[in-house]
Amino acid sequence: MWLKHESGEATELRNSQVLGDDSPLEFDENGYAEVDNQRGEKLLTMHRHIERGGHGPPDAEDDADDVDSEGDGWPFYPEEKTISEIEEEIADIDDPELVRDLAMLEGEERDRSGAEDVFDDRLAELEGEEE
Repeated sequence: MWLKHESGEATELRNSQVLGDDSPLEFDENGYAEVDNQRGEKLLTMHRHIERGGHGPPDAEDDADDVDSEGDGWPFYPEEKTISEIEEEIADIDDPELVRDLAMLEGEERDRSGAEDVFDDRLAELEGEEE
């Protein structure tokens, strides 16, 4: 997927949580950067100054088939929920990685200790089931 930085200029985005060793993400002179869909969706959620960039700069290859048309990949946004709503939502999630990612989003946006406890409790349940 192509991301576009709101500046429309060459810049870097540092986010080792999402990008790992590929951090920083470098945006070209027109403000575009290409990243895989999963990481792109996480970056879009976490960084309000980037947006989905369509097909990228004019000289980019057309990758329209690679765009995730099913939505943004998140079952919900924690910052839009009360703590009890978060608890209800994650009760049906069986993927520990997704629970960790949602906890990370919560930490980036609101960082409520009660929400952190809910995520920790669900992870403990899931990891206890795996053993």
